[in-house]
Amino acid sequence: MKKIIEKYFEYFSNKDIQMLKSLFSMKVSLKDWEINANGFDEVVQANIKIFNNVETIQVSLVEYYEHKKSCVCLIDILVNKKETIKVIDVIRFDENNKILEISAYKQ
Repeated sequence: MKKIIEKYFEYFSNKDIQMLKSLFSMKVSLKDWEINANGFDEVVQANIKIFNNVETIQVSLVEYYEHKKSCVCLIDILVNKKETIKVIDVIRFDENNKILEISAYKQ
């Protein structure tokens, strides 16, 4: 699953919505300190909104922990090359190793 996580952060950093779509389950959900999106279309739209609100976004994986179909990722998100946000992502996968749930917590 780590390779999928690395691809997820790479695609997110590149604002590549088409490649992100390929990683998502149809039942994907995304929750963070501002967003609560449920289902494939809502999560895709939430990502597009994030991408439209920043010039650049770069995710760096700092620490990674895996248990069964869940991962905990400590990440640094560099927004517009000047503001760093420290975040903990909890990512769960479905039986097909598609991303089923993303819960992000700002530190």
